[in-house]
Amino acid sequence: MEQDIATLWSHALENSKGISLQKKLHADIRGGILDGILKTGARLPATRALAKRLGIARNTVIEAYDQLIAEGYLETKRGAGTFVSAMRPDDFMTSSQGENTKPPRVVTAKTEPMQLSGMPALDQFPNQIWARAASKAVRGLNADLMYHRDPLGYAPLRQNIADYLKASRTVVCSYKQVMIVSGLQQGLFLLASSVLQENANIILEEPGFIGMLAAARATGIPISYTAVDADGACVPQKSAGLLVTSPSQQYPLGYTMPHNRRLALLNWARETDSLILEDDYDSEFRYAGRPLNSLQGVDGGKRVIYGGTFSKSLFPAVRMGYLVLPEHLVNRVMAFRSATDSFPAITGQLALNAFMESGEFSKHIRRLRKVHARRQNVCAACIRQKLSPYFNLQPSDAGLHLLLRPTTALIKSGITEDIWVEAAYTAGIGAVSLSHTFNKTKPEHGVLMGFANMVDELIEPAIETFRKNMQRETGY
Repeated sequence: MEQDIATLWSHALENSKGISLQKKLHADIRGGILDGILKTGARLPATRALAKRLGIARNTVIEAYDQLIAEGYLETKRGAGTFVSAMRPDDFMTSSQGENTKPPRVVTAKTEPMQLSGMPALDQFPNQIWARAASKAVRGLNADLMYHRDPLGYAPLRQNIADYLKASRTVVCSYKQVMIVSGLQQGLFLLASSVLQENANIILEEPGFIGMLAAARATGIPISYTAVDADGACVPQKSAGLLVTSPSQQYPLGYTMPHNRRLALLNWARETDSLILEDDYDSEFRYAGRPLNSLQGVDGGKRVIYGGTFSKSLFPAVRMGYLVLPEHLVNRVMAFRSATDSFPAITGQLALNAFMESGEFSKHIRRLRKVHARRQNVCAACIRQKLSPYFNLQPSDAGLHLLLRPTTALIKSGITEDIWVEAAYTAGIGAVSLSHTFNKTKPEHGVLMGFANMVDELIEPAIETFRKNMQRETGY
């Protein structure tokens, strides 16, 4: 493997001609796999070792590895490391037509899941019920549905979403204001590209979700930032345009925005003729009391666009979300959507609509709240028992991740945040560095640790392995 790596990076990684180091590293590893330099089953270097070898930030290596894992080129084995996958996505595209080849290996529930922070309890998803709903929906396809071209999406699904949001989140809307999107990143792109005036900014929370930053950059619209304090997003001081905020559960810090801050933001929007995109991040998963009312409901749907996704309530690959648009913006966003990706695919919408109409969606959410609350409690107890020499646990009664901040002893040890994240990741725990969510200001350090997708009986062993990894790295 040493020779393989030496061959792969015989030229400086920095010679990337404007391409980011993460993209260059991703392309080099992928090319090495496809060219046969990195063989099937080969173990890649640990992220820390490779970062040191190449003289780059460890987060750059982690991001490249994670993307390759998601694409199927690499796979992880708990406690063993990262390996070249036996079956690569390109294998499906290079087979000769009509060639008698063996079918690809099917990934089943027995396969080790890829752990990411903020994942829901995928083991609790009712696969058979979803399959029946999807099958029934597809069997009902007719000519009208096959020609379905509504830029807003399938009307019965939009009606079910509107009814659910009105009942659970006090959102003020009709189905005619609901637009189906593939996710909030696409939603932000469609919205900002179609409704913002010249000289307006997209205003993001700092710290915040890097996916929103990527979507904002794709628009070409100027980006500015507003700070986050214990009450959530602060009122922007020098910018106007479209503020993206998550008042119910701020990502990554987990703060809930109180009523007076919400009123202050709405007042700012009125005074500056601005809009607010309410990213209702993890709003379904509040474990102490009922979910909070939406900012859009307080506003009455005039200046606040409510956005949500089914990635956390169902599963990430469902790739479906929604925007609830103020009435006066619907036609503008719809016209832009018609000129870009036209309309959302129908089959997934039919399946989700059948799942919601049957009442199974509401049942699933209630079940997840109980499972997530239990797993959060178990994780929190284990963290306090086993990881207290290294981390202080920030209290939380919502969401899908816990925030671990370093103790004074850990900071003095000189062991960097990347190593903390690696210690969790190699223990089979979804983890992201807190500093990675900062873009403009001096970053804070910590670990965003996922808990919801950890099977109950594996929580304590995984955190014990995390502890052993930290002990090995720190020496205490």
